[in-house]
Amino acid sequence: MQHIAARTWPGATLRAICILAVTGAHLLNAQTQHSLLLPREAAITATGFALIGTGTWRSKMNSHNAPAVIDLANVPLLDRVATKQWSLPAHRTSNALFGVTAAAALCVAIANQQGEQPLLPVAIMAESSLLCMGLTNTVKELARRPRPYLYNPDVPASIRRPREDELSFWSGHTANTAAITFSCASLVQRSDASPELKTATWLGAAVAPAAMGYLRVRAGRHFPTDVLTGYAVGALLGIVVPYFHRSGNGALGN
Repeated sequence: MQHIAARTWPGATLRAICILAVTGAHLLNAQTQHSLLLPREAAITATGFALIGTGTWRSKMNSHNAPAVIDLANVPLLDRVATKQWSLPAHRTSNALFGVTAAAALCVAIANQQGEQPLLPVAIMAESSLLCMGLTNTVKELARRPRPYLYNPDVPASIRRPREDELSFWSGHTANTAAITFSCASLVQRSDASPELKTATWLGAAVAPAAMGYLRVRAGRHFPTDVLTGYAVGALLGIVVPYFHRSGNGALGN
């Protein structure tokens, strides 16, 4: 089961944060630009868990499937550059970048609250991540796209994992990074922050997942279309989830 734990990291932590933050934020009464409403948060969280459960179920079903046929002719021309990529340092750097980016985005969003409901942005960003992880895992299991390194003869056989090798579409690292950074930027945008801070936050939100996408392609883990799609999905969730948490949007206690 190690491959499942590795693929969903840091899913367990983010799910726990989401539940704790949604619960804890309701205990505070300070005014803010965003709000939490228990039925809405419960629905979002339940949807995220349902998607994760669907992905896990599909993973078990797919474990009985025969390996995919590896034929370069099936790879679009745009994506073939990835079949020549392989870098363990890039893979490790992408993992580190995710942790650093998530921590930085959370710190910015919390600091921007200026002491008012510090758990609120954590809850909203965690919900974005939860939905993104669930949707990503489900689509990966439905698409079952072989990873680029399977086409590369220079990649050692010891690197390959039967149940990990066909989870290329779309890039979870890129999608989750975009979901977190764009959630942060959306929260800051809808606040009293200075124009300079808002601009810097949006710039960081755009650059971080782009850098992640490059590293994932360089590592031989994803095709360009994997990271482009992941970027778009994550960014969309990062914008939409905070949007529906605007103060006055059906929230209590405003």
